Amino acid sequence: MTIEMSSKDMLTLMTKITADLQNEDGLYYRVKNRKARADATTSEKKLITVALADMRAVDMRPFYIVKGTGFKNYTQTVLNIGVNSKVGMLVDNILPDPTTISKNVRMRSNAGREILIAALKSHLAEGIWIGDTTDISTDDINKVSFLSVTVHFINDKFTRHHRTLACSLFPGPHHGSEVIVVRDRGSNMHSADGIPSLYGWIPCCDHIISTILTTIMDKRIRMVEGKKSAPLYELYHLALELFETIDQVKALVTYVKQANLQDEIAKTLKQENATRWNPAPLCMINVDEGLPELTETLRARGRGLVSKVSKIDHELLKEFIAFLVHFQETFLALEMFVEPTIHRVLDRVVAADITTKEKDGTITTLKKDSPAVIALKPKFAKLIREKFIWSDIHVIAALLNRKTKCSLDKFGIDSADIELGQKNLGNMMKDHMIGFGIGKRSFSSESDNTIEEKTLADDVQLDFSLRTELNNYICHRCSVDESTLLSKYGVLFWWKIHQNEFLVLSRLVRSMLAIPASSAKSESNFSDAGNTMSKKRNLLHPFKLDDLMFLRSMLM
Repeated sequence: MTIEMSSKDMLTLMTKITADLQNEDGLYYRVKNRKARADATTSEKKLITVALADMRAVDMRPFYIVKGTGFKNYTQTVLNIGVNSKVGMLVDNILPDPTTISKNVRMRSNAGREILIAALKSHLAEGIWIGDTTDISTDDINKVSFLSVTVHFINDKFTRHHRTLACSLFPGPHHGSEVIVVRDRGSNMHSADGIPSLYGWIPCCDHIISTILTTIMDKRIRMVEGKKSAPLYELYHLALELFETIDQVKALVTYVKQANLQDEIAKTLKQENATRWNPAPLCMINVDEGLPELTETLRARGRGLVSKVSKIDHELLKEFIAFLVHFQETFLALEMFVEPTIHRVLDRVVAADITTKEKDGTITTLKKDSPAVIALKPKFAKLIREKFIWSDIHVIAALLNRKTKCSLDKFGIDSADIELGQKNLGNMMKDHMIGFGIGKRSFSSESDNTIEEKTLADDVQLDFSLRTELNNYICHRCSVDESTLLSKYGVLFWWKIHQNEFLVLSRLVRSMLAIPASSAKSESNFSDAGNTMSKKRNLLHPFKLDDLMFLRSMLM
C-alpha cells in the first residue's frame, strides 16, 4: 500500500512548521476525538497490555515505548480512524510499507529544511546572531564518524529555538562573524585550522566542569621507568580517607549489579560510565540516597555482606556530596537548551570558585569541613581558574541579565574588565542598530560638504542615543512585581516586555542569548539516535538518520 503526500498535505505541513518557528500552534499532529470516553474498561486495558507485551517480545522493542509522544500520537490516530470506521478493518489494509514511511520522512524533512533555511536567512539579514553547538561521535565497530550540528536562535517574539541542522557522516580525519560555535576543547574540533579559523568559538562550560571533576576523582595511569603503573588517584596522598570511601562506594555498586540486587531496591544505582558526564558524583549520590535500603537488603542476605556498607565513611561521603552539589546543579543549569544559559556562566561557574576562594592567604572553610575536603578545595579552585577562561561574550551576556548587570565584581571581574565589557556592549549596539535600518544615510543630490557635515552630525546623534539607552538600562531598577515575573518567566520575558523601551539592546539580546553555554544539545542528538547509526543493529542508511534527526527536532 502506497500513501503519497498531497499538495494540500504539504501546504499544511509547511504552515505548521512556520507556525512552530513563530511559536504558535506548533508542528506536531495532535489528534483529538471530540467525543472521547473518560476511560477504557478493565478488560480493554488488559487486552492492550497483552498486545503490547507480545509486541515487546516479538519485535524486541523497549517497554518504555508506551511512554513515547510519537507512539501515543500514532495510537490516538489509529483510535480515531477506528471510531470513524463503521465496520472493522484489517491492519494490513491501513499500515503503509516501510519504504512509504521513509519517503514521507524524506519529503517532510526536505520541506522543513527549506523553511528553516529561509527563516535563518531572514534572521541573519536582520543582523541578529545565531549560535551553533557541535559534537562528533564514532561507531567503534565500523570506524565511521558522525557530526551533529544544532542551531540556536531567538525569534522576534523572544522565543528560543533549537534545530538539528545535521546528524550525518563526517568523512576524513577529525579536525563567520555572525555565527558563534560552542564546542569542547578537543583538538579535533578547535585546532588552529579548525572551527576558530572560520567562526567565533567559545568552550562548552559543561565539558570544563566535567574535566575538573574527572581530573580529581578519576584514577589515572602513570609511566614509571617506562612501565605503566596501576590506576591511581593523582591526589590520593592528600585525602586518603576520602578516596578510600569513593572506592568502597564503587565496589558496592559493582557488587549490587553483579549479584542482581538491583531489582530488590527502589533506587537505581548508577555505575561509572565513560560516556556519561560526571559519573562519579552521580554514583555517590545514588548510593547515599539508597544506603538505608541497601543495608537492610544486604543484611537479609547474611554472610557478613552488610560490611560492604559499613566500610563506607557515611559522614565523609555526605560532606563530599554536599560540596559537589553546586557543581552538579551548575552542570544541569547550563545544559538547558530551551532557555538561555550563556548569561548565567559567570554567576554559576565563578560561584563554584567562590566556595573555594582564598581569603588573606587562607582557605575559607566551614566548621564541619574534614581535613580531606579542606585539602582538596584549593585543588578545585586552581583547576577552575586554569580551565575556565571567561571571554567578552560571557561578560556582555551577564550585563544583559538584569540580575547580574550591576554585580559582576562579585564574580571576580575587575572594574577595568567591566568597563571594557560595557564599551564592547556599546560597539555591538551600533552593529545591531545599523542592521535595524536606523542610522542609514541617503546620499542623494547634496553637496560633499553637506554630506560630510550631516554624516558627522548623524554619528554624534547615534552615539548619544545609544549611550542614553545603555545608561537607562544600567540604571533601571525593577519593581517587586517585575522581579517576581522575571523569576517566574525568565530573562527573555523581561526583554520582551521592555523591547519598546530598549529598542537596540533588545535586538542585541536576541543575538547574545542565542549562544548556548553548553554543547549538550548536540551531544544529546547521539543519545536520541541511539544505535540507529550502527549498521550492526539495523539497516538504517546514514542519510535517513539525518532526515529523522532533523524531523525530530522540528516535532519535539
